[in-house]
Formats: sequence, C-alpha cells, structure tokens
Amino acid sequence: MRTMTLLAALLITTAAAQTQTYPDLPAGIKNGVGGMIGDTLYAGLGTAGQKFYALNLLDTAKGWTEMAAFPGAARDQAAAAVVNGKLYVFGGLGKPTPEATTSVFNQVYAYDPASNAWQALNTRAPQDIGGGTAVAQGDRILLFGGVNRNIFNGYFEDIAAAGTDKVRSDAVALAYFSGRPQDYFFGREVQSYTPATNTWQSLGTAPFIGRAGAAVSLQGDALTVVSGEMKPGLRTAQAGRATVKDGGVTWSTLPDLPSAANGAVQEGVAAAFTGSSQGALLVAGGANFPGSTVKFQSGVQYAHQGLTKTWQSDIYALRGDKWSVVGQLPQAQASGISIQRGDEVILVGGELKGGDASSKVFSISLKGDSIEIKD
Repeated sequence: MRTMTLLAALLITTAAAQTQTYPDLPAGIKNGVGGMIGDTLYAGLGTAGQKFYALNLLDTAKGWTEMAAFPGAARDQAAAAVVNGKLYVFGGLGKPTPEATTSVFNQVYAYDPASNAWQALNTRAPQDIGGGTAVAQGDRILLFGGVNRNIFNGYFEDIAAAGTDKVRSDAVALAYFSGRPQDYFFGREVQSYTPATNTWQSLGTAPFIGRAGAAVSLQGDALTVVSGEMKPGLRTAQAGRATVKDGGVTWSTLPDLPSAANGAVQEGVAAAFTGSSQGALLVAGGANFPGSTVKFQSGVQYAHQGLTKTWQSDIYALRGDKWSVVGQLPQAQASGISIQRGDEVILVGGELKGGDASSKVFSISLKGDSIEIKD
C-alpha cells in the first residue's frame, strides 16, 4: 500500500511539472539579468555566477538549458535589454578578480542566440550602471539610475582596509550611511545606447534625486520611474514619467505609491518587479526598511540603522494617474528579473525573505481589477 501511495504521489507531481507554464530555474537566481528573444526566455548572472540559461516557451517540457557562459567577471545588479535579436548587458557590481574588492563595472556585452556566443563590445557606459535599469526603445536602449562608481568603490575599499577591526569598520559604515540623499550622486541621467552604431547619447536629467533599484518601465514613448533607493538603505515612494522622443526627454510628475495593503506607511520599495498589463503599469514586490521614512523625516540620515530589511508582496497598478493595490505575490520577494510577454509580466527568480535566491518562474497579469498568476 505504501509503495502505491508513493507511486501515485510521484505521478501527480510529474503531471503537475509537465503542465507548468513556466518551469523552475535549475537554481535560484537573484540580482541577475534576462530577456526574451523570439519565443525564448534567457536568464543568468547574479547568484548564478557566469551561468546563463534559456527556456523555449514553445517546448517548456525540456525545461531550462544552460547556454554559453558569460565571459566577464561574475556580477550582480547589471542591466540588460534586447534589441534586434541580441541581449545587451551593461555594468553591474562585482569583483574584477577574486582578490579584488567589490566595484562597479561599466563594460557592455552582447549575447547572440544564433551563435550561442558572447561578445565584449568596444565601448563603456558614460554613467555607471550598477543598480540601474535598461529598457529597449526601437533600435536603441535607454538606461537610467545606478550608484556612483567612486563613492561606492571607495566604501568597499575602506571596508576591506578595516578588515576584522569592528570599531574601524563601524566607523566606515557610520560615515558612509550618514550622508544626505544628494551626497551619493545616484544616477539621474537618461542615457541612450544604439548598438548598430555603438554610440551613446545623453537624453536629459531627471528633476528628482537619482535612484538605484527603481522600477523602470517603457510604454511607447513614456518612461516611468517608480520608487527605488535615493540613498543606501532609504527608499522613496516618489514616481515620475518622461516622454522620450528624438534626442530628449520631458518629465512630468506622478502620484506617489499609495499606502501598503495593510495600511502601513509607504516606505517605497527597491528592486521591485515591473511591467504592464491591460495598459496599466504594474509594480510588484520589492524590499525596504520599515520605519526608515519616519526616521529620515525626523532628521536622521542613517535612517535604516537598527532596522530590519523586509521583503514585500504587494502588487500595485497605475492606471492613468491613479494607483491601487491589485493583489499579492505568492510570497514576498525582490531582486528578480522582469520580462514582458504580451500582456503578462514574467517574474524570474528573485530574493526571498532572509536573502535566499528563488528558482520560481511565474507571470502576473491584470484581469479586470484583480491579478491572475500563472506558474
């Protein structure tokens, strides 16, 4: 009887796996990059190291396949976008060599699925991309946000120099985290990169404090920037939108993210998932430090000191100029990969409560006033 029970359970599990719309990743990936080329999803880097995977959506029963490894140093929080059948990867944070301290990269790589090969391009991003975002607009890529290379690198160099001396390392952290938002020089520039000509262009500067880990989405000519960090450990609920045409951008304001579903103060979120469905902008999940906004507003610059990083599950929708909470993710998570597929937003991997990397892949889409989740 026990053998039959185990066999039945195995058959049920196997049948469920075969009917999955989006099979799990071979391993958890957080702080990675990805994109969709034709009918194939691609994902890698972050906690996957230099590994890179592909999923053919026309034959999902085969699951994810390991593709050519990324040729550069492993990195977190790079930015990526697809143009003309290739995936372009920008910047990121990592160690150039195993012995080096963590630093910001500004190289650009291209992956060509036709040859399953990577190419290091002969260019550098004018502004740093670590913690920034890339979106495709026609034959060019728009990039926004990210940490400042000199300030970020300096912090990790000072921490490395402090070694195991806790008093010294605490002093480094106190000095680093006690600056005002504007003192971190997070990215405010909208950069444009055109692969066909290997050229960069400045399209203009946002009228608000720079961001890292913002939710950035492009719908037609409308580039929307929601939330994100305005300094290490402190998020903002602010949103803004730019009309991107020709050689410039024109900014307009949007309402802040509304209160969380539980009525808590809206701290803003970093590393949320984002995309569009039924013409609405979706922002899902992300992470923050509850209590940091109140401390910051009272004049405390090191606002997240002593607070606990918290992962969120709320899904917000922006329709016109009005936000609403339209649902919840199956579990609180952040720092995953968002890929637009028709009217769905596919969520690939991410970081779960406590920092574990998720291997789950599923999609969210609006159905009327509620969210449909497909896994």
